[in-house]
Amino acid sequence: MTGLSPSKADQVHAQLKEEIELGELAPGTPLSELSLVERTGASRTPVREALRRLAAEGLVDLTPRLGARVSRVSAQNVRDLFEFRQLLEPAAIRQATATAAADPAVRQAFADMRAGFARIQRQAPSQERSRAFYELADRFDWAVIEATRNEHLRRAIADLRPHTARLRNLSHLDPRRTDVSVGEHLAICDALLAGDADTAASLIAGHLVESVRTIFRNLAGAPAESIELLG
Repeated sequence: MTGLSPSKADQVHAQLKEEIELGELAPGTPLSELSLVERTGASRTPVREALRRLAAEGLVDLTPRLGARVSRVSAQNVRDLFEFRQLLEPAAIRQATATAAADPAVRQAFADMRAGFARIQRQAPSQERSRAFYELADRFDWAVIEATRNEHLRRAIADLRPHTARLRNLSHLDPRRTDVSVGEHLAICDALLAGDADTAASLIAGHLVESVRTIFRNLAGAPAESIELLG
């Protein structure tokens, strides 16, 4: 059948996943079934199903007798995520570069995003500017995924997005990092639009290295309940 409305479990899952990604539910936050029932208007069964799905995605920890909580962040989590991204994303940007060269609509979409990054670069540092940048950077990342020809590569990167998003929020939208990152994205766009896949891949690898350094600096000041095993 087609055209079915999302189930209650789907709705609760989507709501909680978004709140975790946006940092509205911080790492370590308890998720009591009763409070979620009251807050979402769903019964216990769809709430439990949503929590099980989030646990399978690595966003929630389910502990016997202690219940559910938003999964905490460890140094090893961060290292593992970025090591995997460094394997995947240079390959993806190479494919996206080839797609943009062959498809005028894809090329125009990246050109429009390049113009958006340039506008942000000209703005004075502020939290609003940082948020605008991260929204555009998220669009850019999804555009790269969509322009990647390899279905398994697309899926692998897309599956990492919730974890990437919440780490981005844990960086506290640092305006100083925004300046550097805007410049990195402009350079990546320029290489992609020039059809230079080697340079685009090298630049995105460098961007990931700088991103993980920033995250570790900011995690050092995060609440202890959000972090485990931070070295």
